[in-house]
Amino acid sequence: MSSRCLSFPLALVVWFVCGCGSAGPPPPPPPTNPIAVVSFVYPSTVSSNAPFTITIIGSKFFSGAQVLLGSTLLAATFVDGSHLTATGTAPAVAGTVNLTVVNPATNGAPSNSFALTIATVSQRAAVRFLEQSTFGPNDAQRAAVETGGMESFLTAQFQATASTYPDIPPGMNDVHLLFPVFFQNALDAQASSDQLRQRVMFALNQIWVVSGNKVGQPEFYVPYLRVLMNDAFGNYRTLMEDVTLNPAMGRYLDMVNNAKPDLANGIHANENYAREFMQLFTIGPNLLNADGTPQIQNGAFVPTYGQADIQALARAFTGWTFAPVPPATNCAQYPNYNFNGGSPMVPCDAYHDAAVKTILGVTLNAGQSTQQDLKGALDIIFMHPNLPPFVARRMIQHLVTSNPSPAYVTRVANVFKNGTFTSPSNGAIFGSGSRGDMQALIAAVLLDPEARRGDDLATENPVDGHLREPVLFLTNVIRAFHGTTDANNTIVYFGLDMGGEFLFNSGSVFNFFSPLYDIPAADFMTPPASPLSGPEFEIFTSASSLTRVNDIESVLFSPTFSNSTQIDLSAYAAIAGNDSDLGTMVDAMNLQLLHGTMIGPMRAAILTAVSAVPSSDPMGRARTAAYLIASSSQYQVQR
Repeated sequence: MSSRCLSFPLALVVWFVCGCGSAGPPPPPPPTNPIAVVSFVYPSTVSSNAPFTITIIGSKFFSGAQVLLGSTLLAATFVDGSHLTATGTAPAVAGTVNLTVVNPATNGAPSNSFALTIATVSQRAAVRFLEQSTFGPNDAQRAAVETGGMESFLTAQFQATASTYPDIPPGMNDVHLLFPVFFQNALDAQASSDQLRQRVMFALNQIWVVSGNKVGQPEFYVPYLRVLMNDAFGNYRTLMEDVTLNPAMGRYLDMVNNAKPDLANGIHANENYAREFMQLFTIGPNLLNADGTPQIQNGAFVPTYGQADIQALARAFTGWTFAPVPPATNCAQYPNYNFNGGSPMVPCDAYHDAAVKTILGVTLNAGQSTQQDLKGALDIIFMHPNLPPFVARRMIQHLVTSNPSPAYVTRVANVFKNGTFTSPSNGAIFGSGSRGDMQALIAAVLLDPEARRGDDLATENPVDGHLREPVLFLTNVIRAFHGTTDANNTIVYFGLDMGGEFLFNSGSVFNFFSPLYDIPAADFMTPPASPLSGPEFEIFTSASSLTRVNDIESVLFSPTFSNSTQIDLSAYAAIAGNDSDLGTMVDAMNLQLLHGTMIGPMRAAILTAVSAVPSSDPMGRARTAAYLIASSSQYQVQR
């Protein structure tokens, strides 16, 4: 045997004792497993610095597969080719970390990555908070709240660039042209960076009502919405003045061209705006305690103002008209209709009542100009003790709950008075220190312990929350399932169908529903000891309840239900074809839509219905589950 022959590795070929001879083919390489595919991870959020167990659903999993969170190897258990479980301790630092699966014998090639959220705020708490502060939770904003906290979310939203309403060409006298912009802002709002401002604007638009049934021109309505957006994070005193001088409000409640009295000719100052300004926008008709409850004397409410106050305030509001348009140079022409691009109304002293006025016990001296009387009158209302609890309760009702406790109203009202709020959670400070600061007010409403007490199941109160009004019902469902839209008019007509909430077309200055509406005792199986407020229930009828169910079915079962609005249930459909994964799919929707509050019988009923859909139609299964949850009373009442 030659030494050259012995130099070859014996493991590669068999050599004959006599010479090298001829070699056979080398043995085949060891088998290589395919790269794993991850479709779903449940839960998708784990608490920072805490132990966790997750289920990983996908395909092409092999025994011995490794699960990595970032570069950290988790303890993995192979269940079958579509399922793994993994345990570990989450990182201490919140954020998102990519999870991957590596099969054995794949030369280390990882699966696609799945972003697991490492949270300091629970998914339940984040979903509840976003239901109150946005047009509905979506995955990106939920992760932002879970990882950064509620206070950081508010700070970012307060600093975000405002979304806008573009100018509408003159002569386009159809307020419907605003519908697409509203829904684009509600569902996107600059990739969700400006959700809070849009949500607060929507609430303010239902307190300071201007309706398209009288102000139907978008060229009037757009500047009005811009006022509400610009002042949403400013000061309530600024909002009071900007709305008062806005030409849309001037036209809607007849303040524009409101002339001083001329009793000899039967002319009186128009009282319409003065009355609604006090009754609906600022201080309310009855005196309030500091906690928002009505003051009672001899068994009766105590009026905040009388007819003499309305007349005096109306006279203080005289002398305003539309801004002049060239060739006019001043208000002497007193035009009957002159919009001028939504510019604030201008003063005309010649038409102003300069006589002495007494409003709520405070005197405005004779001889003051139109502007001086306006400022003085607004300051009187702004400093009235009713204003803080009145505004506090209205904002709490629109954002958080229909039945805030007197203590909750008191705390928010005190923040309104002081202009600053300190978060009880981490000491973050909001507000400028000036009475009426809106950022302090909003933070106080959303971060109050009563707003947050349902973040933990153990602290949930059954009277908290409110019925989702039609517009919010729609936007919450669409955003939950990654909806996109160019918002043609079909979507807004769903709001009309669901109870008459025809966007920007309130039937009266009292809004679509009254903030004072109580749910009739007859509607309860067991009537409560005291009346429960339920403003949105005023437009909830037997007919509208069925329409809600039918319209949400259209949203979820038609991929382009309004020819331009689409939802995406593909993540859920990816696992719905396997019967063993239906429970996981329903549980994930439970966290996303109901923040984990689904009761056992409801879960069992949904699983039965979903299982009846053929496994060959996984998208149909996902839609069925989403529909049954979204149409349920448990979802329609936001808690």
